[in-house]
Amino acid sequence: MIRQAVLLFPDGPRGVQLVGHRVAGLDLLDRQIRTLARAGIEHVSVLLPKEATPNLTPITQKLPVRVEFVTRGNHPTLPDPEAPYLLLLSEYVHHHSSLSAWVSRLRTASSLVALSTAHPQQKGLLHRANPQFDETEDRTDLVSSGAFYCHPSAFPPARFNEKEQPWNLLAEQSTDDIHFDVSERTLWRRVDQPGGVRQVKNMLFGQVTKTTSGFISRHINARLSIPTSKLLVETGLSPHAITVLLVLTTGLYSAYLVSIARDYNTLLIGGILWQLAAVFDRCDGEVARVKLCESKFGAWFDTVTDNFAYLCGYLGTLMGMIRIHEGESLYAYVGISSIASMFVTLFVMYSYAKKTGSGSLQDYLRALTQEVDEAEKSWVQKLMERYGFVAKRDFFSFYVFIACAANQLFLVYWFLVTVLHLTAAAVLLSRPAMTRSYKKSARTSPPSTTSEAERLR
Repeated sequence: MIRQAVLLFPDGPRGVQLVGHRVAGLDLLDRQIRTLARAGIEHVSVLLPKEATPNLTPITQKLPVRVEFVTRGNHPTLPDPEAPYLLLLSEYVHHHSSLSAWVSRLRTASSLVALSTAHPQQKGLLHRANPQFDETEDRTDLVSSGAFYCHPSAFPPARFNEKEQPWNLLAEQSTDDIHFDVSERTLWRRVDQPGGVRQVKNMLFGQVTKTTSGFISRHINARLSIPTSKLLVETGLSPHAITVLLVLTTGLYSAYLVSIARDYNTLLIGGILWQLAAVFDRCDGEVARVKLCESKFGAWFDTVTDNFAYLCGYLGTLMGMIRIHEGESLYAYVGISSIASMFVTLFVMYSYAKKTGSGSLQDYLRALTQEVDEAEKSWVQKLMERYGFVAKRDFFSFYVFIACAANQLFLVYWFLVTVLHLTAAAVLLSRPAMTRSYKKSARTSPPSTTSEAERLR
């Protein structure tokens, strides 16, 4: 696996402009270094025009990657001058997932390997990607993505400091001498072309939805959250600020409106706001993934604020039902027992998350599904495993919205009562099996040497 890289900015005014070019909320220099760090690169030599002034953000400075800035006329150095390195042309922005996959699987003795979308259609020089490339167009003649595997014996980094344009230097090689590593899922776009920044942003936001997200989140909430996140990413707001300003405040005001339940309009607005809180809850994660600033603290912060909003929503529903059914103590007693069940569930799941070092409570349900033997699961656990999607925020929020729109608060109340009690029972019954599974995996797993950047991937 390649551990060192050269990030090459063009010389002259064009290169100076690219260094500070804003791309989806980050300067291009910051974005490229964060992307390389996610790909497992540990040392980056950045070749800059003499007039450029590099200015990295604190988050980028704290990454587990050593950055060396080299101005034109000086020679970049590599920690291992005999080992191959990754050459990345700055105007090509890659999604970290595809670049990581390429870097990790690259096993070749060739002196030059071009990460490509297709083999060249004819023999001859290495072709540069068409500057008029349209992301919606299926092109088969786009050869290079601006990422190259280079061996120092054939391409010492000092050669790229020559006056000659680097692309011409690479293109001197015949296609017979170049290995084209064609990948069907190579996610990259160029920023130095008309509409390039928009294309990069669309590419990055096209990868923000997790495969573990629920159906409502993927197919309904994402249609609202992604356009919203595209606007938010340019404001400079951190994901934590988005959580507080949009998710938490919207969820708390929704809980207040449901608790007073004065009339249909109040209930309807409360349901709409609760659904919007679920949409905004995607935005903080989407912005964090696009800006490559996910962190373990961020995962914990998101989890804590989510569950605080949940608790307030449950309390609001309980108070609303008590207000509607004054004198009927059943709703109060059953509601209080549901809140107690929620605290039990959170205690067990938080304890597991703390023990495993995860910042997401959903990892408990994932581990229950994948790591606990089928024979050890009770009927309640199997029921929650099959229908656990109803406890996810996207489904629950959409259900609350529909029930409030239908003026049926009691449906929200009894749904909460059922789900909270069943979840508490499943979590309590699964705790011994989960403990045994964790201890077994801790004994058999070797000590982790994974870097923080790789864990956050």
